[in-house]
Amino acid sequence: MKNHFLILSLYSIAFSSVFADHPTLSLEDGSPGPITTMGSACVNQFIFFDALSDAEILRYSGSEDVVRSTDRVISSSLNTAYGVSDDFTLGFSLPYIWRTNIREASGNHHGGEEDGGHHDEKTPKHGGEDHGNANGGEDAAPTVESVGDSHGIGDATLYAQYRFLHDEANDRQVSLITGLKMSTVRTDVLTNSGLLLEAHHQPGSGSWDPLLGLAFTQGLGRWSFDANALYAFVTEGSQESNLGDIFSYNAAVSYRVLGTHDEDVPHQEGLAHEHPTTLDLILEANGEWRGQVVEGSDADGNTGGNIVFLSGGTRLAWGHSWAATLSLGTPVLEDLNGIQSEPVMRMLFRVSKAF
Repeated sequence: MKNHFLILSLYSIAFSSVFADHPTLSLEDGSPGPITTMGSACVNQFIFFDALSDAEILRYSGSEDVVRSTDRVISSSLNTAYGVSDDFTLGFSLPYIWRTNIREASGNHHGGEEDGGHHDEKTPKHGGEDHGNANGGEDAAPTVESVGDSHGIGDATLYAQYRFLHDEANDRQVSLITGLKMSTVRTDVLTNSGLLLEAHHQPGSGSWDPLLGLAFTQGLGRWSFDANALYAFVTEGSQESNLGDIFSYNAAVSYRVLGTHDEDVPHQEGLAHEHPTTLDLILEANGEWRGQVVEGSDADGNTGGNIVFLSGGTRLAWGHSWAATLSLGTPVLEDLNGIQSEPVMRMLFRVSKAF
């Protein structure tokens, strides 16, 4: 049973990725449960993809929507959660995001007046001025340019989880999740040429996005079945851009292979609970749908879509309050809009401590 607690968690997740160049919508409080799927506790996940090759970027250099790629995205999050009561939890998440070697074709220009002017910063870069083209780049063959890196504190999320159904006899729980992703950081990272980086490559979005979801947990002895759905209603942020709504849906099954389940040990009133080392194996299906990025009045056809990962992982807990998790996932369903980097793998590592 969840009592008053405070949890601090530090996450380090790394792999090459591009999916609107943003980590997946997720929450985490470090409580027991699946690594990614929300059960009766909130959970965190990030999805990563391989970068497009220069040849692939050049192949689509004349398309209406810019084809972009990023070599690597690393996201580390500091999360806290406080159990106000057995059924009500408040949480806070603050990420730090690195994007390295953002690239696009020099001839792929779709900004300027057509999209409200908020991409005017691309004109000199795509015009070939930085490459010494005397003709302004109009007749020059496109090349792949390194726009630069982007890193900084991402948007913070404040959330609440209320467990409105707790059937102890059948070990079943259902929770309501609500929250707000807040625009709390700078959105003015510059490119290598000193121009403003596009909104969807900034560490923060500049938008304030409400979150709403449900989480379900069913325990069966050493087995646990969990599912959740979480929707982000994304609003307009920096540079008159809307990065698209996000719908995250997950399901998981976990099995305790080492240590005892609560039901295995008779409860004796007045005796302190022991905290033996435990080891859980976890299999998850993690899905996410994202809407297209809208810049001004134009939708970017190379953003958004749907993807589902199949992930396997393990959780080790020891002592009174320490836990570590490792998860590896591979895509089993891809339906991405336009030309985007294809996913290969997702990796998550987490260490948490409860106070």
